[in-house]
Amino acid sequence: MFLKVPRILVVGDLMLDHYIIGECSRISPEAPVQVVEVKKEENRLGGACNVAHNLVALGAEVELCGVIGKDPKGQELLRICSNLGIQTSFVCQDEKRPTTQKSRILVSNQQILRVDREKKDDLDLSNVQIMLAQIRQNIHNFDALILSDYGKGVLSYEVSQALIALAREHNKFVLCDPKGNDYSKYRGATLLTPNKKEAKEATGIDIVNHEKLYQALDWLKQECNLLYSIITLSEEGIGLLDEKMHIIPTFAQEVYDVTGAGDTVISALAYALSIGKTISQ
Repeated sequence: MFLKVPRILVVGDLMLDHYIIGECSRISPEAPVQVVEVKKEENRLGGACNVAHNLVALGAEVELCGVIGKDPKGQELLRICSNLGIQTSFVCQDEKRPTTQKSRILVSNQQILRVDREKKDDLDLSNVQIMLAQIRQNIHNFDALILSDYGKGVLSYEVSQALIALAREHNKFVLCDPKGNDYSKYRGATLLTPNKKEAKEATGIDIVNHEKLYQALDWLKQECNLLYSIITLSEEGIGLLDEKMHIIPTFAQEVYDVTGAGDTVISALAYALSIGKTISQ
């Protein structure tokens, strides 16, 4: 049986995740802090890049769109994308902006410190115009559009609304991983993927039982004009409201690092919808 290979465009905040992995056997004589003996360092894709990585792992063809700096970190990000088969022709390079990097120090599989290097201002108008023009010219080539918002300046209200309108005009799925507590910028999307904490901040509803979950899902569906309303519930699974509310269960695992969990959710949903699966499937 032939399985369609979906083409998915991921737009958002591009990041490089830098991991410093080591061991600790003593406390510093200079201050009450751990002394970490570095055993390994590695770079991985983060932010919207991690969404793209998930999609490639699922079998999709992926185009990435966002902004990086004209710096070694940006070149490393492009190198990793190329090695994984992620297309980056829509990525802009801005010499006035550093490539976003998050450095995490891990000891015995536990993260003890994170250091962020970034600029969170909205993009320059010239970069916005280039990005939107590229997407307008090529939107017909994609089955779905993912807006991966980490609040680093790429997905402003204007950019988000322009992309959602474009996707709807061409009957494309548009899925948003939201940031902040004002979801008006995502109005008109196919679906959003907030977790329980994020949904509470956006709706003002404390999700303590199924009744409150329904209220929060309904609020999001109505206020954001969504086709499907979704809230991820950690080990309890996913709450879904289409014609009625469903709770899709999961099987809890022992987890010590939840980094990237939301990226995996939105990637799997976009992939499944793009190959013709129903939202419940």
